[in-house]
This record gives sequence, structure tokens and C-alpha cells, in this order.
Amino acid sequence: MLAAAEFTGPTSYSPWLTWLAILLPVLVIAWYAGVTWWSRSASRPRATRAERHRREHLARLDRVEAEVGGGDLSLREAHQEISEIVRSFATAVGAVDARAMNLEQLRSRGPAPVADLVALVYPPEFSPGSQGHPADRLGPALSEARAVITGWAP
Repeated sequence: MLAAAEFTGPTSYSPWLTWLAILLPVLVIAWYAGVTWWSRSASRPRATRAERHRREHLARLDRVEAEVGGGDLSLREAHQEISEIVRSFATAVGAVDARAMNLEQLRSRGPAPVADLVALVYPPEFSPGSQGHPADRLGPALSEARAVITGWAP
């Protein structure tokens, strides 16, 4: 049997352990609150590089259409602009520099939608009147250019 003299009173913990016990849950709560706040601010839609280029190039197509309607741009120049705009977009968001490629190069190693569009605008661009009146081809060229730009998946 233990003697009463061998009993010792309870010992207290060090004060820094008390502060650690308070600080750890506060840090965990702060961590979760920070992650939640960060993920909410990151979930807001941000314009990606491709989206910025898409808006810019679609606006350029709208300007070409308005300039043709206003008589400030000839049909030949409009077809050249359409080709340049789509090539510029493909270069900006794609992996191939399509600005200096001819039709055959685009068909062999360029993006297929760009090659198809360039094939559509080549006759009015280089030999107006050879395959129908350029005015008849402008509407389809603009709508095809818009479809290439809006449907592009980087």
C-alpha cells in the first residue's frame, strides 16, 4: 500500500502549451477560411488569353463588315482582311504561325478550319470575279470566319 507521503499534487502544464492549444485551431480555421475565399475569387470568370483574342478578332470582323457597308473598303480588300484576321487569330491562340502560309501549306500543316476559310476567300482576294461576284462570297466568308473564331478550341 502506498503511503500518503508518496503522493504528490497535480502538476500544471507549461503556459506555452495553453497558447499552442488555442493557436492551432485558430490557424486551422484561418487556413480553411483563406482557401474558401481564394477559391471563390478564383472561380469568377476571368478572360483567358484565347477569349481576349477571340473578342478582339470578332470585333475586327465586325469593323470589316461595317467598312464594306459604308463603302470605305473594297470587296477585294475585305476578303484580304478576313484572311488576315483569321490567320492572326490562329497564330495568336494556336501553335502554328499561319500568317505567312499559303493555301497549300495551310492544308498540309495548318489548322484545317483556317485552310478551308482561306480557300473560300482566295478567289475574291486574288482574282475577283473568277468564281462568282465577290459580293456574293463576302457574307459566307464573314460567317465562316466568325464560326472559325468562335468554334476554336485551343
